[in-house]
Amino acid sequence: MIRVRTPLRLPFAGGLTDVKAYAQRFGGVTVSATIGLGVEVELCSSRSGRFEIVDAEGHEAVDRLDDIRNDLVREVLRAVDPAHQPVRVVVRLEVEGKSGLGASGAIAVALLQAAWTARGVRPTAAELGREAARIEVEVLAGNSGYHDPHVCARGGILRLDYRGAEVEATGIELPQRFLSEFEASLLLFATGVRAGTRESLSRLSGRLDDALDVMHEIKALAKETEQALTRGDLHGIARCIAEQQHLKQRLPGNFNDPLVTEVHSLLAPLGASVQFPGGKVGAYMFVCCPDAQQPQVRAALDRFAELPLSFSMEGSRVVE
Repeated sequence: MIRVRTPLRLPFAGGLTDVKAYAQRFGGVTVSATIGLGVEVELCSSRSGRFEIVDAEGHEAVDRLDDIRNDLVREVLRAVDPAHQPVRVVVRLEVEGKSGLGASGAIAVALLQAAWTARGVRPTAAELGREAARIEVEVLAGNSGYHDPHVCARGGILRLDYRGAEVEATGIELPQRFLSEFEASLLLFATGVRAGTRESLSRLSGRLDDALDVMHEIKALAKETEQALTRGDLHGIARCIAEQQHLKQRLPGNFNDPLVTEVHSLLAPLGASVQFPGGKVGAYMFVCCPDAQQPQVRAALDRFAELPLSFSMEGSRVVE
């Protein structure tokens, strides 16, 4: 049995400039970090002689690769070997699905690493990110942009530059002791929302020309966020996190709803910044408290379940 653990990610700024329609024409930039929450994938030979898939949606067992309903599992196995032999795959996700935390990208990376490892291949993080992104963006036609697999495969706090599908990763170095201060300022809450990304990103891509001014602002904001991180400017980072959310809400797509409006109204008087990560309003939101407002934020958002949040500097890895 092969078991792989891959971290999820928290985006700070630049998200959506990694979407194919924009990244190919203008190049994109994102700044994000991997976190302690993650996904684990187990892969082993099938004792039944069938493809067996176990995940949060249930259990399926089919005779042919083409019959696997789980799109991501089917296409990852096909990419590794179009004549892939039957295997048993178990996917364990430590958050809700459709989270906005890069879950599908992390799963694609973990599956690829497990399937290649079973063949004695040891891919690099860059290779994992590139192939997982190809499957998500090209084969599955717009499930996501290029960002999630690349950051989840590598791990750490990263600036990613996109020239279409070509991605360059740069680690961001924070001042000494600032990492723990920044980490302590962040809170993660479950929203109770479950929404897919495809429809939202399709609307954005279809009306991209109308959104270019905002998209260019989002790209510039990523560079500003990197600068705030490198100088240890927590108030500057909080402002960038909030501005990313405000800019997203000006875009075509599913980036605003009554929940977003409600949360903004609760947190604005406290001086805390909130972002709903991902290509839509999803299952989670994170809050940055630059003035130690965590107690007030927790009280204001007491109807939402809080999750533990910490940074992880490790990328995807084989653990068994």
